[in-house]
Amino acid sequence: MTTRERTIFGICILVLVLEFFLLMDIPAFWDAKSKFSRANWLFESDFEQLVVPTEYNSGHPPLWIWSIALFWKGLGKAIWSARLLLLIVNIGVIYQLLSLFKKTKLPKVPEIVILLLFIEPTLVAQTTSLNNDMLLLFFSLLGMNSLLKNNWIWYAVGITGLVFTNLRGIYISIAFICIHILYIRYAILESKRKMYYSYGVGLSIFLLFLMYQYQELGWVLITKNESYSQHRESTTLFNAFKNSIAFVKNLLEYGRFVIWIPLLFLLITHYKKHKKIGKQFLILFIPLCCFLGIFFIGMVPFSNPMGTRYLMICNLIAILLFFNVFYSRNTFFIKKQIVVFIIALSFITGHLWIYPVTIAQSWDSSLAHMRYFKLENKMLAYMQQENIPSQIVGTNLPMHTRWMAYAKEKPSKENNFASPDIKENEYYLFSNIENKTADEDIVELKTHWEVVQEYTSMGVEMILYRKHHSDL
Repeated sequence: MTTRERTIFGICILVLVLEFFLLMDIPAFWDAKSKFSRANWLFESDFEQLVVPTEYNSGHPPLWIWSIALFWKGLGKAIWSARLLLLIVNIGVIYQLLSLFKKTKLPKVPEIVILLLFIEPTLVAQTTSLNNDMLLLFFSLLGMNSLLKNNWIWYAVGITGLVFTNLRGIYISIAFICIHILYIRYAILESKRKMYYSYGVGLSIFLLFLMYQYQELGWVLITKNESYSQHRESTTLFNAFKNSIAFVKNLLEYGRFVIWIPLLFLLITHYKKHKKIGKQFLILFIPLCCFLGIFFIGMVPFSNPMGTRYLMICNLIAILLFFNVFYSRNTFFIKKQIVVFIIALSFITGHLWIYPVTIAQSWDSSLAHMRYFKLENKMLAYMQQENIPSQIVGTNLPMHTRWMAYAKEKPSKENNFASPDIKENEYYLFSNIENKTADEDIVELKTHWEVVQEYTSMGVEMILYRKHHSDL
């Protein structure tokens, strides 16, 4: 590393450490809560088996929940110990991202671009999330860097880590095979036999795990848990079309349109001028196309809701490619420093994006969701103060598993909320951070129900509704 790169890396580590201390008590959010639930089973069962029972199992490989449970065993079951694990992974991601920047940037690209990579909105949000996406990103970046070095041992670690972290790791591994083939085809890499061992190592270890899981549970990959299996079903042609729109939206939102739209323009004009994509750009253009293509094929035709965080590796590669193409142009109508400022401003303000309540939002892909936790605590305190029993309050919020989100022991007496049914509920607790309440029910609540209490913070809302007495 150069002195400036070491300085930037050191600053990033300090920021991540500061983030750890500031957020060490912030609970698990959304999908991270289910990871806590599975890690808790491993923790309490003292690893009696390496896979959680089907009633908890979504089908995803267990490397992340193994890691959380092991940290709880060593440091105590608490949020802060899981966040310490996340801190270590975050530092690894930043190091790998810096390494990829060094390997792929053209000489004209200034080092300030590194900072734009590090403030990409979804990357920043995921450094605070206790889900497994940062671990998946770490192995993705490790795979890219190892492939570019033709280092088969670390490449094998990357491939193995991918397939053990998340089912999307299988997609990413397939994308790496395509990238590898095209790198050799376009003479970016030499064909080395040892590099092919990496795929064999990763596949062999994963197959051994699948054999073990089948012996324990009687199934692999496609879970028999109906709560999750319905997300792996093929969808209708119309829904696939809607998923295609959502796929594009996920790339452009939270300020990233300032990268993707100009990048498309720059690539088209470059191709028209040179009639090809130069080798200096292919090193990033190839993986970008492979990841986008495999993700599109693997996600759009199916019913599983797509999260913006799924495409982090695509967004980061797109930023690198954009600046390589942008700074390769000798003339441009706008000063390059202004472009860098606009992109930085767009990324920072991306955390302020709030959609109307009837539009589903990937809340864990920006920092907007961080404002929710105080609102939740305020509302629960209000309900207790006003003696409103939770049993008569319907909600789609996972209030009954708050103890798990805080990595606490299950209370002997839970404040269970009623199942959401606006025809039967006397009260209804709604927040725009949940995407489950149907649009027509939201309209009904806002037009015909009484607002008992409302807390808001910069677009995030928590509202307790009561049905009018005449409707009871």
